[in-house]
Amino acid sequence: MHLNAYVILDPIRKQRETSKLLSNLLEDDLIDDNTDNALLSKGIFILISSGTIETTQVVPLYYKRQKVEELFGIAKDDIEILPLRIHSESTLRGYLLINFIALSIYVLLNTALGNKYRLEETLSIMRNLKCKIYNDHFLVSERTKQQREILEHLEIQHLENLVPKTPGI
Repeated sequence: MHLNAYVILDPIRKQRETSKLLSNLLEDDLIDDNTDNALLSKGIFILISSGTIETTQVVPLYYKRQKVEELFGIAKDDIEILPLRIHSESTLRGYLLINFIALSIYVLLNTALGNKYRLEETLSIMRNLKCKIYNDHFLVSERTKQQREILEHLEIQHLENLVPKTPGI
């Protein structure tokens, strides 16, 4: 198998890592002969790929990959996705797609809520929002104070516009 290795120096990352290392070393008064070697390796990373990547795309691809790993970490730890119990590749692909969609919704909701509300608490509060189903339309029930505050925070003024006017698919 042929592999390509891309060695990258990211100046922004180098500056950030160098500052962190020096502040830690100065704090503990640990600067010695090994400090130079440690400083030289800061900001450097290697991306290994079985395919060829344009040099202009290596850094964005690396950070995209890092973001995906971070998101799947959230999926595993925060959303507690179930362990895989599958027997075919198509099932795996479907499972990953559903988890990715759920993770995307989770991240978007979490971002929209900001620091003011916790997502799990918000979903628990909003779970109690009900609507009456009639033959030809829906009617959203009265919202509690907490539900109104959450909807205002999310800048949703007319919840009725989000509910379909007629039942059925």
